[in-house]
Amino acid sequence: MVRAEGYAVIVDDEAIAALNACKYLFLAEIEERDNNGLRLVVREGRPVGEPEALLVGGTVISGATRIDVTEASAAFELVWKRYVAYSVMNESFAAVDDEERYTGNRFRLYSRSNFIDYVSRASFACKEYPWPTQHVAVICESHVIDVIAEMTPVVQRIP
Repeated sequence: MVRAEGYAVIVDDEAIAALNACKYLFLAEIEERDNNGLRLVVREGRPVGEPEALLVGGTVISGATRIDVTEASAAFELVWKRYVAYSVMNESFAAVDDEERYTGNRFRLYSRSNFIDYVSRASFACKEYPWPTQHVAVICESHVIDVIAEMTPVVQRIP
């Protein structure tokens, strides 16, 4: 359990591990909460149907399988009580930078990132002000969601 400003936040390591273990992930909901809170719902994608050939730009790719959210898919809710900044980017345009440092796969906790640098330059927020902050990114098939906030979000599996 982590404490901040008189409230307790339970960090569910099992839910974060399950989220990181998802091979495919889709953003299902994004919601602003009162006083700069943020809520995300992401759902696991699973292969559906038999592999088939797919024509892309005049090239045939064999063995392609549709990926979709199914009844058996896991779902996760991530809630930040308040954030400094967040960004939602089309995953097709996300750049890879070898200078960035993070742990995790689908749920990444950054110690160095371009988003941290950007927010530090574009605002007076930094790792220590207005409170200690951290950068979490949620990597989905069509979206990359970057969040700088006071603490790790509450992450839980949902039905």
